[in-house]
Amino acid sequence: MRSSFVKLICASGRLHAYGLGLSASLWIGGCGGVFTGIPELDTSDGRVFAQRCSACHGKPFGNHGLAHGVPDPRFRTIAEWQEVLPRMERLMREKGLPSLTESEREAISRYLSRYAKP
Repeated sequence: MRSSFVKLICASGRLHAYGLGLSASLWIGGCGGVFTGIPELDTSDGRVFAQRCSACHGKPFGNHGLAHGVPDPRFRTIAEWQEVLPRMERLMREKGLPSLTESEREAISRYLSRYAKP
């Protein structure tokens, strides 16, 4: 009886460790997607999004000018982005950054509309 109990504890410990490992892998993989899997940053609208948003959300790395900290558009719906953008513009002004031009605002809106969470 005791050996069955010990086997059960050992098996549940392995299962728990496996679950923790799997959770950690998914979490790390999800975070990696934020930094490397942001869609279409090499398009004209994506470049405007990356350039303007990286002023606060990260520093460019490499020689391509893309930032590692720009938000992933898939994390919010377009309705949520429409609420967030005016706040971001206010914060930009408070930090002394140049305001978005109308064409930049349109490019960012097009980009977010294209890739926002459904």
